Amino acid sequence: MKKLIYILFVALLSVTAGCSKIDYEINDAYETANITGITIYATSENPVNIIESFEIDMENAVVEAFVPEGTDLTHLRLVLTISTGATITPALSGFTDLSTPKEYTVISPNGIKQMKWSVVVAETLP
Repeated sequence: MKKLIYILFVALLSVTAGCSKIDYEINDAYETANITGITIYATSENPVNIIESFEIDMENAVVEAFVPEGTDLTHLRLVLTISTGATITPALSGFTDLSTPKEYTVISPNGIKQMKWSVVVAETLP
């Protein structure tokens, strides 16, 4: 019986010692909370991305998108691409009134970094 307890103790000790060392690095992607792309769909039977151009200002956390003149900004479907594994609040669902700037918070996968983003949509001038 003593021999069995000794063997179990040695096995437990070696498992514990083997798990105590952190031998991996955290990928930088898990520390980002960015918006990396934007798509906007107008209401129609055949949804098509209507963005003519867009700019993402990572430094100031602002996304500007330009849609054709005459677009009804009050009823558009917004799709944002964010950092891998990140989450966004409020959640994007359904149609949105984009006639005024919208605020979104992107949270990194590890939950440490949170960035407030502004999304601004405007009509392209003729």
